[in-house]
Amino acid sequence: MDIVEEPQVFPFVLTCVLTFVLMAMTYGMTYLLHLPTTRADDLYWYLTRAAAFIAYALLTLTVMLGVSSSSALWDRWRARRLMTQLHQFTSLMVLPFLVLHLWALHQDTSVPFPWPAVFVPFEASYRPFATGLGVLSLFTVLILWITSFLRAKLGTRTWRAIHFLSFPTYLAVTLHGLLSGSDSGAVWARWLYLLPLVVIVLLSFQRLRARR
Repeated sequence: MDIVEEPQVFPFVLTCVLTFVLMAMTYGMTYLLHLPTTRADDLYWYLTRAAAFIAYALLTLTVMLGVSSSSALWDRWRARRLMTQLHQFTSLMVLPFLVLHLWALHQDTSVPFPWPAVFVPFEASYRPFATGLGVLSLFTVLILWITSFLRAKLGTRTWRAIHFLSFPTYLAVTLHGLLSGSDSGAVWARWLYLLPLVVIVLLSFQRLRARR
């Protein structure tokens, strides 16, 4: 990911603002309107699930676009620059929904997630291994995001070496969803997690072939 271009900044900022507004609205509904605890937990449970699936879909699209762009897949249609820009954009959009997912997870009291459990790997009492993978993935996503803005200072070789973290990160996020998600037992959820993983593996092989 190169330096983010100006047209991408406004939708990213707008998404962050809307995410904050949604957080404020749900907080107001639960505390100012004195909703019963069970109803408030249901609200945050649906919110954290929705935010998690959206963040995962955006992360999937980010990885797919990154791998396919670097493998020259889009060159025949002269769309490599467009796909690279879309890759940048989707990587930006992951963050607001990730923040929303973590905040709603903390607010849901049916399964306690204090802030140390949200940010310290394997600290949570609920499925510690699976949630620990999620916390580690959060840190690697932040590393990938920050170093992408510092690419010019780091140099291409260092940036590429760090960027290879995207593959184990995506695998860890997928395992996190499969092992800890409340919907992971459903057939549609398994397809949602496993099918993109297969596509990314195939794209990675295509990338290796293109380099050879």
